Amino acid sequence: MKQLRAYLVDFDGTLADTGSANYQAYSSALLEAGISFSREQFDKVAFGRNWRQFLPLILEQHGSSADPAAITARKVELYRSAAARVDFNEALLFLLKGRPSDVRAALVTAASAENVRSVFESRRELQALFDVIITGDDVSRHKPDPQGYAMAAQSLGVAPENCLVFEDSDIGVAAGQAFGARVLRICF
Repeated sequence: MKQLRAYLVDFDGTLADTGSANYQAYSSALLEAGISFSREQFDKVAFGRNWRQFLPLILEQHGSSADPAAITARKVELYRSAAARVDFNEALLFLLKGRPSDVRAALVTAASAENVRSVFESRRELQALFDVIITGDDVSRHKPDPQGYAMAAQSLGVAPENCLVFEDSDIGVAAGQAFGARVLRICF
């Protein structure tokens, strides 16, 4: 077994339970565009995906010509107020805080940098836990593509076989496996 040198941690659903905050913000933003949907419908299409992957599908399904980027911009505004109520995976935080000094850590998420910032504002010590943060804004290919994990590992100077990926979604697990790392599925 290769020596563990880095933890690569997903954000939504793994480090933080952001599902309700995301749904509330997207639901409100889409309602302003005349689109209503249930949490179940939202989770089915959005779980583990970046907005560029799921929002055009939602708009198409509802026959809307609304701009996905404009909806997302509005969602980001609305998300700020919901972000303070996000719950964190305290066991995973404990692991990150107590990791050996030679084990690096990266946050690798499909979430926007603004969403991560909004959530981190409620727990300022979180950012210090990560040597690198890769968001959906930093990549051109989103999970299940391993690009985000590859970027994080390269920034950390660590080979895939020396990484442990923490993920919650099928898409994220597939990305970690395609990257060549060991993957630990987290159930929040």
